[in-house]
Amino acid sequence: MIRKKRTIWPMLFFLIVFLSIIASSEERKSFKPRFSIKLTAGGGYVAIGDMNKHLDSMNNYKDYSGLSMSDVSGKIEKLNNWSNDWELELKIDVSPKIGFGIATSFFHRRNQSSIYAYQVPEFGRDHEMIFEPEIKVIMPLELKLYYSIYSGSKLNVFINSGIGLYSGKMTENKIQNFIYPLGDVYFDNRYWEVENNRSLGFRGGVGFEYSLIKNLALVVELQGRYLRIGNLEGAVKYETNFGSGLTIGESGTLHFFEYSYYYDLDIPLPIQIFPEIERIERNAVLDLSSFSLRIGIKIKLF
Repeated sequence: MIRKKRTIWPMLFFLIVFLSIIASSEERKSFKPRFSIKLTAGGGYVAIGDMNKHLDSMNNYKDYSGLSMSDVSGKIEKLNNWSNDWELELKIDVSPKIGFGIATSFFHRRNQSSIYAYQVPEFGRDHEMIFEPEIKVIMPLELKLYYSIYSGSKLNVFINSGIGLYSGKMTENKIQNFIYPLGDVYFDNRYWEVENNRSLGFRGGVGFEYSLIKNLALVVELQGRYLRIGNLEGAVKYETNFGSGLTIGESGTLHFFEYSYYYDLDIPLPIQIFPEIERIERNAVLDLSSFSLRIGIKIKLF
């Protein structure tokens, strides 16, 4: 299924290019190219993927800790699936029906949330876990193709398809504090940072432009995007003040793996105590596949 999805968008893109060139070869002979700038804001659902599955599973604290706790407060929050971003685009209409666009955009998500376990009887201490995840994705370049399916005096209805280059960065800071009755506080922290600067994403959509005044139009689009960023490379650092204290690090590929009651993201894979039990172990994926509604303006230059 994933392989099929990966091939649909490129095939659609090149099919539209081919049909558009054939359909408008005669029209382009007497058409003067038009240039415009388009600025849109979008809102919609973004998958996020492994990061959110990991964060949500950390709320199974009582199950995976195996400890008897008198009380647990707080909740680990997922990154918001509902996106809002801006996109800037230079559009060139080369015929009454065909246009090309060059676009750039930016996506950012971060939050902080925690769980606090009071008075763990076996150890006589409180336990606090704080998670600080962050995602940054830049699309420095996307090439788009537009095809007009209806054009009137004020209204233009179009379909489009595009292929973009994406640079993704993902980090997580996990802070664990152990608070003892006499006031001693020990920590056990983990911070990883990974990125992939060469991922391709595919988009397609339908929309309309409505002319407000001579050189200004309202733009509304419905868009779908397929983008999965894998092979996230980087480094992790572990730090604790237990005993004499220790700081160590490791570099490599970020992995997504399964424990009994939760999912984790880390660069080294855990040691399997019971290898006969099948569990998920694979490279982590940042999934920014989405559906969105975009609204903005188009300014005609010349």
